[in-house]
Amino acid sequence: MNDAINTNKTIWVLEDDKGCQFVYEQTLDHRYSTKYFERLDEFTVALENTPSEELPQMIIADLMLGDGNFLNFLTNSKDSNILNIPFIIVSSIDDIDALRFCFKEGALDYLTKPFKKNELLVKIENVVSGPARPSLSSSGLKKIKIDGTDIDNLTSKQKQLLSLFLDSRDRTVTRDDILEKVWGRTNVHPKTVDVHLYNLRRKLHTIGYMIRSEGGGRWALLSDRVDA
Repeated sequence: MNDAINTNKTIWVLEDDKGCQFVYEQTLDHRYSTKYFERLDEFTVALENTPSEELPQMIIADLMLGDGNFLNFLTNSKDSNILNIPFIIVSSIDDIDALRFCFKEGALDYLTKPFKKNELLVKIENVVSGPARPSLSSSGLKKIKIDGTDIDNLTSKQKQLLSLFLDSRDRTVTRDDILEKVWGRTNVHPKTVDVHLYNLRRKLHTIGYMIRSEGGGRWALLSDRVDA
């Protein structure tokens, strides 16, 4: 069924491992228009010389390239185009701090090598096809309020997570709620939900709210004035 997909979408892949690049070619080249880069300097030149209307719909990037770290490149890049392109990280680094850093810098997802081809495809389709959950899609476009207070600087996933809490009668959600309504039960990295909740918790703490674990895969949104 997926073999027949031809979306006419463009994906740029940053990967310097020939074996992984071969897997990408076999998996993606007959479904999408792809371009491969082994170095950040090559990627930078392409980015600077590509008209905005011809930029890719998404980027797949390994964390470590031959000439640098992709996330350091994102942080230091002066090219505004790169900030508008959705990206996912595919890396052999399986570390909670690496995940936190990636999501903080705007990664939509994190896939650990070795990965299943179908898992990669589902993650890509979720990005290039747009939101698949109409009930939450608008949350990525509007400001979120808690008890009348605007919450700024949230990523799309963080807005979706916060919306789940606010739409719940008792402001409590479960891991199953999150997986179903935010990720559509896509097979995500086991730590992905925890990392997104961690990053959202840090932002909410600055305005007097907290996300508290209730045990059993349940979390509650509370005011910091409530005793923990």
